[in-house]
Amino acid sequence: MTERKANGLRRSPFIPLTDEDIALVKSEIYTIEADEEIFVFNEGLYTSYTDKIDKIDVMGDIFPDENSNHPRDIMSIRAVLAHEYYGHRANRGTTLPQGSWADEFRASYMAAQNAPNLTDDDIRHLILDALERAKEAGVVIKHNAFIRRVLYGR
Repeated sequence: MTERKANGLRRSPFIPLTDEDIALVKSEIYTIEADEEIFVFNEGLYTSYTDKIDKIDVMGDIFPDENSNHPRDIMSIRAVLAHEYYGHRANRGTTLPQGSWADEFRASYMAAQNAPNLTDDDIRHLILDALERAKEAGVVIKHNAFIRRVLYGR
């Protein structure tokens, strides 16, 4: 069995976003009340936040792989944008190495807690992604009240 990598298996980042795609993504940026000026389209290697220039590159991998059941693969466009904006950007300049499991865990967890206008599925997928990132790193995360409420409704 092939080991999963932290980037997931979403749509290829090398498929350029069309004008229609960009319009859809911009509507999701608006929905989560993010600053549209931070986002650039079709200018990176994959969808990601870059601390040094305070920009979020949005590429073809913003779209989910609907043939998967892994939370990182099936997160909505809105959830991925929240992960980058309310997770990575909101924590810019911290000491966690960019791309480390802890940085990625925090980004999904904080997005689930703080991003406005996420659906219940968005929040659930972000929490499941955070837990998967820890699991991939061999770290066991104790479920706190927020995680239990999202996953089990209590």
